[in-house]
Amino acid sequence: MDTLHYRSENNPQSKAKIHEVMHELDLLDIWRQQHPFDNRYSWRGPNHKQSRLDYFMITSDIEAFVVSSDIGISFSSQIRGKGTWKFNNSLLRETEFIDKVKGDIKTVIEEYESDPSMDIETEDKQFNISYQLLWDMIKMKVRGSAISFSSFQKKEGNKKEKELLYKISLLDEKLLENNLPSVYQEREGIELELKILREKNVKGIITRAKARWQVEGEKGSNYFCNLEKKHYTEKIIPKLILEDETEITDPSTIRNEQKQFYKKLYTSCKPLLLKTHRDTFLQHDNPFITKPNEEEVGSCGDL
Repeated sequence: MDTLHYRSENNPQSKAKIHEVMHELDLLDIWRQQHPFDNRYSWRGPNHKQSRLDYFMITSDIEAFVVSSDIGISFSSQIRGKGTWKFNNSLLRETEFIDKVKGDIKTVIEEYESDPSMDIETEDKQFNISYQLLWDMIKMKVRGSAISFSSFQKKEGNKKEKELLYKISLLDEKLLENNLPSVYQEREGIELELKILREKNVKGIITRAKARWQVEGEKGSNYFCNLEKKHYTEKIIPKLILEDETEITDPSTIRNEQKQFYKKLYTSCKPLLLKTHRDTFLQHDNPFITKPNEEEVGSCGDL
């Protein structure tokens, strides 16, 4: 009763173990006790599969104190966080960031090295922690450096953009007063610098959008859903007028009439090959059929 659309019993050994523990500890499924004939599910999967995964066990001595129990799904109004952090590989083009990461790796290795006084190669060093934990500590350090470096870059970029826009506004005022070629050339240079800065920001937006699409995938919007619904209605025949001017709207009747129409259309009224045609073609004196000689007949054997 706790599963739906399953071809076979799901995890029978696990169920048997749970029932064994319930029997040993005198536990009971309070929801099933209060709803012996109800079908409620807390998980839904592909192919319309459903299952009650959540069980609330209590001891039998407190069963009388349970007033009610129910299975439901509630959604909280919590604000969604930033999600999983993703490394921005464009930072690998920054020499300053690469030097910082190298320093971070060296710092972590020195921090967890068993004997810092020994001057040996890194691959031969011994550490106070496991290699897996050491690798995790290095990643944590690099992650912190990447976040701080990216944040610093973003602040500096915004600051630089504001400065360039301010310079352009000042040069525009000068051009209104006196249209000097030198001022115009200076303005073009600043505009080019601003364009390069904004193109870099656009590349970052494109990269983040690709990463978001890779993780989250496409999400259907109301526009495309309504468009698909409209196209679906255009693919069907809502009404059909027969030869006797009768109108039919039932889909199954319309499909049947379509089938009969095309069956009649492509069915031959006369057989394509009559018996007289076959006899004429196969007669012995047909000039269009080459007669085999005795040698060819003999090579065929007894047929």
